[in-house]
Amino acid sequence: MGEVSDLICIVDDDTSVRRALGRMVRSFGFDVQLLASARDCLDGPFVDQASCLIVDIMMPNMDGFELHALLAAAGRDVPTIFISGLTDQKTIIRAQAVGGVALLNKPCDANSLHDAIVKAIAM
Repeated sequence: MGEVSDLICIVDDDTSVRRALGRMVRSFGFDVQLLASARDCLDGPFVDQASCLIVDIMMPNMDGFELHALLAAAGRDVPTIFISGLTDQKTIIRAQAVGGVALLNKPCDANSLHDAIVKAIAM
């Protein structure tokens, strides 16, 4: 289980998905911050406190890969778990190429999500 000091930021534009993931991650024992957009993540203080990010790939205005690239370019190397409703081979390869901890299908399986978070925090 997580330590209360382990903050997990969930970035997803879908309110119901964001809340459901938040409940699941809290049930693992982690502190959670829910963010509705990549811009909210970049502009807020939480990413610098986060042990890892759970980021939807498909979001309006800025997708999860763009968010990850901007954070990396700014020297904010936070382990990132990508999630998507549609994962094809090209997306899987891209997630691995940019250094994603995991790429999980929505809806996320609790065991897979927990394992990915534990792996991310250990990095």
